[in-house]
Amino acid sequence: MLSPVKLLQTQKIVCIEEATQKATVPSTHMKADIIRIQQKIGVTADGIIGPRTVQALTRELGITPATVPSWPTQAEVRKGTSCFGRPGNESVLTSIVPPYPLFYDGKALRSIRVHELVAPHVLAVLREVLEHYGQDEIHRLGLDLYGGSYNYRASTGGSSLSMHAWGIALDFSPTANAYKTKAPRASLSHRDCRAWWEIWESHGAVSLGRSRDYDWMHVQFARLS
Repeated sequence: MLSPVKLLQTQKIVCIEEATQKATVPSTHMKADIIRIQQKIGVTADGIIGPRTVQALTRELGITPATVPSWPTQAEVRKGTSCFGRPGNESVLTSIVPPYPLFYDGKALRSIRVHELVAPHVLAVLREVLEHYGQDEIHRLGLDLYGGSYNYRASTGGSSLSMHAWGIALDFSPTANAYKTKAPRASLSHRDCRAWWEIWESHGAVSLGRSRDYDWMHVQFARLS
């Protein structure tokens, strides 16, 4: 393993951090440097500055990362006794203004409504996504296509209430990631969306696509079990 001292001496971390903050695409030389560092710290050497690379660097440097939130399970949420309360209670919903434009059925949204407990995390995720990808790449990947959050309804194909009934689930790019669409047909299952999911997961959110290979549009702040 590369020692923290040697890693810092290369001064590449500073360059990587600056590239990430500016959401720019690394140059050919920068990408080669990133790949070499990734090889040293034991993550996929793809030249992409994603959350896994950042996490591995923090471990290498002995930095204590922030704790990933542990949300209630779906079963706990459905009992109505979790921190999210009862379903359909719109008084606990709050509106947040996304840091980049989101579009619902082709119309730009001024805000989106989610449960007040997950709102800070949703906003933080979207800010991190913008920082990582930049607006042009977000648009290319369809990460700005919003499918909704709060909706008092049953789960697709089931009788139990959906996590949407609490405002703790969100859908993105629904057309290209329909409920039964599996990888690799689902666009959000592609390699260039890996950082998208890792950012959500760093806030404790769960992807049904990553966990069970269906409903790739869906992300929720409730554990499956």
